[in-house]
Amino acid sequence: MNVANEPVAIVGMACIFPGAPDVDSYWSNIVAGVDAIGEPPADWHADRYLDPSSADNDRVYTSRGGWLGELATFDPLSYGVMPSSVDGGEPDQYLALRVAQAALEDADLAGADRSRTGVIIGHGTYINRGFGNVMQHGVVIDQTLRILQQLHPEHDAAWLRGLKERLIAELPPFDAGMAPGLVPNVMSGRIANRLDLMGPNFTVDAACASSLVAVDLAMTELLAGRSDVMLAGECTPRHRRRSCRSSASWRPSPGPAGSGRSPRTPTAHCSAKASASSS
Repeated sequence: MNVANEPVAIVGMACIFPGAPDVDSYWSNIVAGVDAIGEPPADWHADRYLDPSSADNDRVYTSRGGWLGELATFDPLSYGVMPSSVDGGEPDQYLALRVAQAALEDADLAGADRSRTGVIIGHGTYINRGFGNVMQHGVVIDQTLRILQQLHPEHDAAWLRGLKERLIAELPPFDAGMAPGLVPNVMSGRIANRLDLMGPNFTVDAACASSLVAVDLAMTELLAGRSDVMLAGECTPRHRRRSCRSSASWRPSPGPAGSGRSPRTPTAHCSAKASASSS
C-alpha cells in the first residue's frame, strides 16, 4: 500500500486571533478586510516604553500590535487545573489547552479511540509572563535591593526586607505549584493529560514554520498508521510589556534592491487542527 496516497482529512478547527475568538470570526475578518492591529490595552502602560525617536533597545517605536485582550481568558476549573497554579504560569499553555479542546469539539469525534489520538504543537521557547516572573523573583528583586543598599547605605536590613516584601507582593506567585507551567513542552503534555489523549505528544520549534512542521509531523503519524486522530497547531502569544520589546524595537531596514520591510509588531495567536486518516 502506498501510504503517501492515503487520504487525510481535516475534521475540526479552532483558533484565537486578535479580534477573532473562533474560526468563523477569523474568516469573516479576512473576507471583510478587518484590520485587527490596534493600540494595546490600558494595563500595558505603553507610555512608559514608547519613544519613536529612541534607538535604545529598552524603548519601543510603536505600541500597535495584535492584542488578544479579553479573548485571552481561561477558566481553570473547567479543565481540571488548580486555579492557584495559573497566575504564575505561562498563559500560552492554558490558551493552547482551551483551543485544543475546541478543535476536538468541532471535529465531533465522540467515538474516536483516544489511546490512538495524539497532539503536536508548534511552540517557541520565548520569554513570556511566567518566565519573566521567575526572573523577577529570582534575580531582579535581589539586584534591585543590592543597588539600593549601595546607593543608600543608611537603610538598615529591616527596611530592605520590608521593601522586598512590597516588591514580591506586586508580582504573580512563584511556588512549586506553578512550576509545570514554566516548562515549554508541558504545553502538549497538559493537553494530552487534560483531554485524555494517549497518542504521541510533543512540541516543535521551527520558528515561523512551527505550525507547518507540526501539521507535517501529524500527517506522518496518521499515514504511518500509528495514530487515528492527530491534533496539530501552534501557540505563540507574547505577554505583557517587556516580553514584546524584542519585536517592537526592531526597525524597518532596506531590503534587497532597495525594497522596504514592514515593521514587526507584537502579535498573539493560537490555532489547532484535528486531522484523521481514512484507515
